[in-house]
Amino acid sequence: MKQKLKEKVKKSLLWIKNQCGDRRTILLCLIVLAVMYSPVLVGYPLYFLLGWKWCLIMASSYLLFWAGPFTPFIPICIAITLFLKKTLFKKNSHTEET
Repeated sequence: MKQKLKEKVKKSLLWIKNQCGDRRTILLCLIVLAVMYSPVLVGYPLYFLLGWKWCLIMASSYLLFWAGPFTPFIPICIAITLFLKKTLFKKNSHTEET
């Protein structure tokens, strides 16, 4: 049973690696990561520049939630990236055919 689970995990990680292999997908993944992490990337600078405490609280809360041990931040970002890749690149292939 452990061997089957290990093989499934290995196979799925290899599939993710193959899906995220080209430059467009990596760039899309970086954009998704930046958008998903934007409350932290914007909140802390706003607090330090303008002194708004609510920005510090919001950024810290968001960071603590997504950095938690049972919160799947990276898998969610990968899933969003693969979904966007499928829809965007499929749409591009349909427009090139016509």
